[in-house]
Amino acid sequence: MKVLVVDDHVIARRGLRTILRETFGLDDCAEAGDAAAALALAVADPFDLVLLDMHLPGPMSAVELCRRLRVALPAAAVVLVTAFDRSDEIRRCLAAGADGCLLKDTSEVDMTVALRMILTGGRVIDPRIAFQLVRGLAGEPAPAGSRVLTAREREVLDLLAEGLSNRAIARRLGLSEATVKGYVSNVLDKLHASSRLEALVRAADTGLI
Repeated sequence: MKVLVVDDHVIARRGLRTILRETFGLDDCAEAGDAAAALALAVADPFDLVLLDMHLPGPMSAVELCRRLRVALPAAAVVLVTAFDRSDEIRRCLAAGADGCLLKDTSEVDMTVALRMILTGGRVIDPRIAFQLVRGLAGEPAPAGSRVLTAREREVLDLLAEGLSNRAIARRLGLSEATVKGYVSNVLDKLHASSRLEALVRAADTGLI
């Protein structure tokens, strides 16, 4: 497994390297201290996981960096690891292609669990961030049709909230992956959501989960 750690603080990179070594047995991983260096490495090497600080030196925003990393590394898991919980910026990074967001004060145990889940296709957002995202939509009216999910769609929604991938949901429910993909599409359509994250935020806001 190839990992890229992007953070302008050496101590932060060292801490993440320690967790990666103890969790996955990685003796080495690539490092970058700014967006330009991160993109250069991403173009040159097909990384499986990118741990990305949101606040890097230089003119490029975290949102733009996420967008470019997603183009350069379409199969990689891109995870925000930040000391800030600015929900608006985090929401835009997730929309730009980030697969999850963890706060830097997350315990090593929780960080390990989260990274393992992400690498198996799941999506993980620190509960404190998720709460802020939900609050951000609290003033929006509940979308029409948000409470007419079928029983099976509700099951799929609950498993999405656990961070499971389509494949994992298919195994859990004894369905084909294609069938699960159809249910996920129905859920997004009924919740008027353009992504899984937005669907979960809207579902939480309307009391569905």
